Amino acid sequence: MSWIAQLVKTYDANAALAGKPAVDGSKAVLPPIGHIIQNAQIEITVDGEGNFVQARPLAKVEQPTLIPSTPDSASRTSSPAPHPLHDKLNYVARDYNLYHEKKTKKSGDEGKSPYSLYVELLGKWVQSPYSDPKVEAVYKYVTRHDVIDDLCKANPPVLYRDDKGNIMQKWPHDKDKPAIFTAVTGDLLKALVRFRVIDIPGDDKPDLWKDQQVQQRYIDFFEHEFPQAPDLCYAMGKMMRPVDKHAKGIRFAGDGAKLISSNDARDLTFRGRFETSNECVSIGYETSQKAMNTLMWLIRNQGYNCDGRIFLAWSSRPIPSVYSDTEEVIAEEDSFADQWENPPETTRPQTQEEWEMSFDKAIRGYSHVFKKDPTAQANVMVLDAATPGRLSICYYDEFSGVDFIDRIEKWHTYGRWAQHKYDEVNNASLCYYGVPTPELLVKACHGERVNKNKMKMEIERIFYCIVQGRPLPLDIERCVVRRVVTRSSQATGNKYYPWRQKILEPACTIICNRWNETHKEEVYTVALDETNRNRDYLFGRILAVADQIERSTFKGDERGSRITNAMKYMEVFSMRPSTTWMTIHNRLLPYMHKREQYREDRELLAQIMTLFKEDDFVSDAPLGSRFLLGFYSQQFAIQQLIEKKKKEKALRESNNADNNTNSQSDEKNREELS
Repeated sequence: MSWIAQLVKTYDANAALAGKPAVDGSKAVLPPIGHIIQNAQIEITVDGEGNFVQARPLAKVEQPTLIPSTPDSASRTSSPAPHPLHDKLNYVARDYNLYHEKKTKKSGDEGKSPYSLYVELLGKWVQSPYSDPKVEAVYKYVTRHDVIDDLCKANPPVLYRDDKGNIMQKWPHDKDKPAIFTAVTGDLLKALVRFRVIDIPGDDKPDLWKDQQVQQRYIDFFEHEFPQAPDLCYAMGKMMRPVDKHAKGIRFAGDGAKLISSNDARDLTFRGRFETSNECVSIGYETSQKAMNTLMWLIRNQGYNCDGRIFLAWSSRPIPSVYSDTEEVIAEEDSFADQWENPPETTRPQTQEEWEMSFDKAIRGYSHVFKKDPTAQANVMVLDAATPGRLSICYYDEFSGVDFIDRIEKWHTYGRWAQHKYDEVNNASLCYYGVPTPELLVKACHGERVNKNKMKMEIERIFYCIVQGRPLPLDIERCVVRRVVTRSSQATGNKYYPWRQKILEPACTIICNRWNETHKEEVYTVALDETNRNRDYLFGRILAVADQIERSTFKGDERGSRITNAMKYMEVFSMRPSTTWMTIHNRLLPYMHKREQYREDRELLAQIMTLFKEDDFVSDAPLGSRFLLGFYSQQFAIQQLIEKKKKEKALRESNNADNNTNSQSDEKNREELS
């Protein structure tokens, strides 16, 4: 149960943040003990005397709400079990049965309705020494007023009645649909209501779900009102109040899967060699609350959800995200760089060397913290639910903090390549040097519309390679190489750059990762290696030169419609390079003789040919994956040379213009003197 102990330790380290919204840019609130986060669709405001003031439906971004709960209500399914304060309409509305065709379920021998149970629990809180004026105002409102009727009469209305007096479940008109029909999915009468209380003297926190004083008073009330004999907590080794029902909603709001299942009297009954189920295993209430609430908080803030499978890594110290690309890792480190007195980047890197320096600086920042605290560790967990009600831990491991950072560094270093992505800040394409996200690697292998289950399985395999410091599997490399060459013939005109940026660049990362990790005597980077005499690499280089020669002759509309012979024959070239090269070369001759400016390209081809070892060039053996590295690196070098010449030309023209201006000025001065 070390994962439980680590989650409890994480909660204790961040206990000061419990119940505080939007701390340090967090996406979610760390729930205090006895609280859960659920989506509320309706907000009702009452005054200090319990009178209705206003109500409104909540947009999706406003819905996550921190609410008090009991062990029964936090794990409830079909049996009525009320939350103590905020709850669904069938609990808080005394007029619910007037609008609902089916009578609500009764609970226990006493046959109490959900509303009766809710009022009874809230009443106990109000009558206890731990009550609060705002809680009392809510109690007055729900016991004296008809909630659904108030929602229909609100200005503007939140709920709407039809001609028969029933609540409309669908808006009959095409236009001007009220917000409640967007806020609630399904039955409107199942909407969850949260309360605000205004006009309380001396109070400046009308939102009850944000009031930490109310949160603490509920915690004290629960401990006082529902005492229980302590038992041994098997997770922490301490005597504390036991619990047999554990929280759900761990992965996302509304998630019914539980990580620790509850025992019942019918189906999942305890059977064993012990007299009671608690003798087999017992978990403390405080332990369960801290562990599950921390897990919810971590998943919402830094977990990666792939179709219900959660990939999570956390530590007591800042760590880079496992599933982020290199550019995001650098940006994440900059966001808290002041923690280790490391000033953040003021300008975005431009060259390959600058990107490498920025990443190395970011990794040093993370490592610096763990070196100051050698006992700090990183925890990695994968969660998924095989059925709607059962959540399982598919993978869990613990690493020393320094070891974890080293593995992240290896992932971003061994697979480093030129990558392009859309920059939302500047509304433009961004080129960076590093590794793309695992999701983009999977899409490069299997396409943009990859099956969800396939995406989940492949991301999990990549995730394990990252955190365990292993090279990517060989079948992933073969798959992406096959897709690069088969898709090359379709990369006509405007489709060329999407092929290059979404398939070829991630493919080069995968190839580099495998080769650099398994063959450390040779290191491949995006920079062209003009001394490399590997057959695959050289064939890739000559194919890139052929592509550039033909592509540079395209004019006007041809750029958006034509495809080069090098791209057209790439798939066949990868299988029979020598024979196919003769075909490509013969078709290239008209372009090579068209203009004298291609003399440099002809010389480059001849230079590459001289690097082939004996019999390598005439061999028709299929090419290995490294021919794509040679292809891209040669293209990259040619493009850099073209950009360099453009800058030099622009500089010369600028200097000539300045000289002409100075000459004209000198001539004018001489005329004035004469």
